[in-house]
Amino acid sequence: MDTLVHGLIGTALCSRTGLPGGRRGPLDAHGPRRWWADWTLWAAFGFGILPDALSLGIYFLSDLLMGRSLTWQGIPPWVFFLYNTTHSLLGMAVILGLVAWRFPALRLPLLAWPLHVLMDVPTHGESVWGTPLLWPFSSWTFSGWNWWLHKEIFIGSWLLAGALWLAVALLRLTGRKS
Repeated sequence: MDTLVHGLIGTALCSRTGLPGGRRGPLDAHGPRRWWADWTLWAAFGFGILPDALSLGIYFLSDLLMGRSLTWQGIPPWVFFLYNTTHSLLGMAVILGLVAWRFPALRLPLLAWPLHVLMDVPTHGESVWGTPLLWPFSSWTFSGWNWWLHKEIFIGSWLLAGALWLAVALLRLTGRKS
């Protein structure tokens, strides 16, 4: 699924500005907080895009900084290692466990990472970009549908993100009446 959509859905479902904030949204000592001032929103967005950013993002950024053109051809093996690590239940569990243990306030935003991986399972086919949930013990991937080949999945993911944020807006509008 599109990396930006992962971030938007992650923020809608794993931040206090999103649906977990309920009718009142993010609060501080002075009452409701503006959405852009809610650190959980930005943390959830970051964790929502992290699995792709830590693999393909690093690769494409290094190409840009080196003045090379962006290409999907000739991707080095280290990118696949990082992709497999960040999309694996084992790699994710170890990193999430350590971060949640050390920084308990991040527990809600951290959930955007496994949400990203779970959304990737059906939207990535059996290709080099399949989601290797059991890696490094197995390279098995679910035979899903490649979102980049099916415009209905691409459009549907954006509609889902929009619907979630519309639900947040409607929830907040009903919460302000009381």
